[in-house]
Amino acid sequence: MQDAGAEFTRWINVERLGAKPVTINITASDKECKDIAKRLQIPTVHSLMMTGTLGRKENTGLIELKASVKASVDQSCVVSLAPVRQEIEEEFAICYTFKKDDILVEDLDYVVGLEEDDLPELIVDGQVDVVQAMSEQVALALDPYPRAEGEEELLMSEDAQGLDAEAEDTDKQVHRPFADLKDLMKKN
Repeated sequence: MQDAGAEFTRWINVERLGAKPVTINITASDKECKDIAKRLQIPTVHSLMMTGTLGRKENTGLIELKASVKASVDQSCVVSLAPVRQEIEEEFAICYTFKKDDILVEDLDYVVGLEEDDLPELIVDGQVDVVQAMSEQVALALDPYPRAEGEEELLMSEDAQGLDAEAEDTDKQVHRPFADLKDLMKKN
């Protein structure tokens, strides 16, 4: 998953990796934080850093990125659109492969279980963008429904008021098709 429009990248040539892993330390500048915020479609990334290693995985032919990412981001509240701060700290490992056959799945309904390793990603032109991996991990850690403090109570009270009003309207407009049936039966 390469983002052609991304300005903030760190490409590492993995064809020349030796037996010893390469250490990675990335701290995003303000401009780079803005690029990641744009890439993730969130209002603000205040800080972003990643530390880890990139090396050959023993006896597999795979390249493995083991890292931890720390970020401080603002998202928009799903109720009021107010900024919601989130602190992210995640450790992750991603494998990369040179062989296209390693990423193919024969069974179209194949689902990766929680205990299984993810399928490796394909190395393109002998390079890996570690910033892309970092931004993907931040995206996975983001709260899918961020809410500002106090919004939960406001939403609950509005829902309760709406339900009370709906219940009153329902009581007034109840149609009872057999209400007069008893009177009709007495006449016969």
